[in-house]
Amino acid sequence: MKRAGSWIPLARISHTRSTVAADTLALTHAAPSCRLDVVSATPSPSLSPRRASRRRLGGLATNGYEKCGLGGLLVLLVTAVAAVAAEPAADSELVVQCRRLQQIEPAEAIDVCERAFAALDTTRASELATEMLFRRSDAQIATGNFAAASLTLDRVAALPAEPDRWKRDFRLVRRRGILAYRQEHYAEALLQFRSARELASAHGDTTALGQSWNDLGNALRRIGDFPGALDAYLASLDLKRKGADEQLGTLYNNLGDLYRDLGDLNEARKRYGEALVEHDRENRMREAAHTRESLAAVLAQSGDVAAAADAYAQAIGRFHELGARADELRARVALAELELDRAGWASARAQLVHAQDLAAELALPLPVNLAVQLARLYQSNGDIVGARRVLEQTLRRVPAEAADRGSLLQASAEAALAAGDPAEAYALLKEFHAADTRVRNAAHDSRLAQLRVQFEVAERQRAIDALKTENRLAALALAQRTTQLQLGLSCALVVMLLVVGLFLRARQRSRLAAVVRESQLAAEADQYRRAAESLRADGERVRLLLDRSDTALLAIDAAGVLVAVTARAAVSLGRSREAVLGRPLAELLGAESRERLQSALSAIDDQDGEVSLRLELPAATVMASLAVLPVDAGVAVVRFAAAEAVPADGAGFMPEDLEHGMPGEVDAAEADTERFRRELVELMIDAVEIWERVSGGTRIDLAEKSRVWRVTIDEGRLRVRAMERYLSLSRLPRQPRWREVLRTAFYVLSECRLDDAERDALRSRVESIQASLRRRALL
Repeated sequence: MKRAGSWIPLARISHTRSTVAADTLALTHAAPSCRLDVVSATPSPSLSPRRASRRRLGGLATNGYEKCGLGGLLVLLVTAVAAVAAEPAADSELVVQCRRLQQIEPAEAIDVCERAFAALDTTRASELATEMLFRRSDAQIATGNFAAASLTLDRVAALPAEPDRWKRDFRLVRRRGILAYRQEHYAEALLQFRSARELASAHGDTTALGQSWNDLGNALRRIGDFPGALDAYLASLDLKRKGADEQLGTLYNNLGDLYRDLGDLNEARKRYGEALVEHDRENRMREAAHTRESLAAVLAQSGDVAAAADAYAQAIGRFHELGARADELRARVALAELELDRAGWASARAQLVHAQDLAAELALPLPVNLAVQLARLYQSNGDIVGARRVLEQTLRRVPAEAADRGSLLQASAEAALAAGDPAEAYALLKEFHAADTRVRNAAHDSRLAQLRVQFEVAERQRAIDALKTENRLAALALAQRTTQLQLGLSCALVVMLLVVGLFLRARQRSRLAAVVRESQLAAEADQYRRAAESLRADGERVRLLLDRSDTALLAIDAAGVLVAVTARAAVSLGRSREAVLGRPLAELLGAESRERLQSALSAIDDQDGEVSLRLELPAATVMASLAVLPVDAGVAVVRFAAAEAVPADGAGFMPEDLEHGMPGEVDAAEADTERFRRELVELMIDAVEIWERVSGGTRIDLAEKSRVWRVTIDEGRLRVRAMERYLSLSRLPRQPRWREVLRTAFYVLSECRLDDAERDALRSRVESIQASLRRRALL
């Protein structure tokens, strides 16, 4: 049998259990302990008939009886009284039913109490309405629906105030403590119980104070504070005796359980005896049976086996009379264990047979302790096979993590050893030690949790005491400041004016600093725009360089706009050079040529070298080649092969000639070191990420707005292939166009509103690139 202190049941609101579920609960746990006092509901008010409303009497007066003289009037009065008296009779029936079901069938009581509350007038019968909600919350707690019980208690708090408001507050706080207790939130329960005790103490109600001390004793015992629990129980006992409280049996039983936990078996026997006297006096038969069961366990522990057997027999008889089959089953197994310990084989056999019949009647699997005792009985009769069979069947059913699996394993090991199977016995003993270690660890964790709760409660109480002290000090300080109010107001006014002046001055300085900062940012942005523009080759300069050759050449920027056109290229286009400059090249081509041009632009953005394409021009269809102008970021050169002429010096013009023809420009291949390439990629990645995060746009938006990178159409989607090559070191062009990367960074610095950290990081990468270029004489 499990120790009486190992299970804490529902607050003892219900005194009898009649359902199978209750029997199952009684079977799987030990005798209830740590019982909270019965929650005393508010006495129901007088159920005298309520006065009929004017509307109802008026409606009755309009019947045909009004013309029938005195006889009709009498009939009318009798009818009205009967009709009015019918309503409170229905209400009283619901109230009585709520009170009755809440004790025996809490699941059914929830709806009945709600209907009883709905039928009441909360303004005239507030006390009775409060009782119905309290009983509903008690029923919800009994069924384990804690969230619903909390909501019901919130409804109680929202009811109109009563004349004795503190009593309702006491019951409300106490029930909140019981709710927390049932959910094993012991720290919260202790605080609620202490608040209830303070309310009862402030109003001198000894009955309520006795209940509160008993509640505190239960909570303190649950967190392992046995000395504190003992003090609380004794305080409750003293108050209950002084107040002639009739509910002393539960408290004596709690004291017996506590002394049993403390190892004081003699005092435990004494308290259990006092509890039995009180239970018999109050005619609480089931509570008396549970107490006798606990007393029997104490007697067995103290070595008085005969008295223990007698107490178990009395408890079994009472459980049988009450129809508490699961309780009877548990007590019979305990008595059988006791009889087996003192070799009372016949008595043990009789008890185990009855226990098996009860388990079959309840449709329950064989309980662990019953299986162990049956195995012991089989072994005493030499039936080792039967003992092992019972134990093995129970072991297969019991989960590996079950706390009572250890006793099964130990008994199975003993049976295996008795059967001459040492290997199996060794394996079972190993499993037993593992299960026992788990149980010990769980007990250790439970004790740590108790200590943690004690610490938490102490800290909360310390915080509450500190707040109370602070409140007292604040009250004293307030009283002292009252005499200095005028001076304080004057000082406060002066301080307020000073604070306002300082605030206005600080605000003015902040605005001035903001203006200066905005000016600095604007100047810096303008500087970055100029730096980006300085990296772009002048259009006229490109045109003059292109005019050095008689080849039909034209140059387009990243947006596809013509920035330079040679005279021969203008002839091929069939228009004057002035008419086509500044216009998109795509407008001068047919649909097929535009698609080929887009494909060629995508190709040169995705690879190094020049790309060939065919263009239908107004003058003729020509073959052309497309290449990127190295000296200008984003500028591509189209050369018409059909209109090509050999220049006077005998050399054909190539886009690379522009780079060699521009003084001060150095081939980008000279900067093609691994570090330089990595810095370019890192700068480009930072610039794109900052743009996307700050502006909320995409890299395509960055390419279109900065006009640095070319946007092409690939299978119906917009792409920026050239930019994407600069976001990966493995795809970086053999001769990277560093000007485009710097122009992109300058654009982000000038057009995005960055915080200082982002601006400094991006500026640092730009300066690193510029330093590398200066070392290689590229700037």
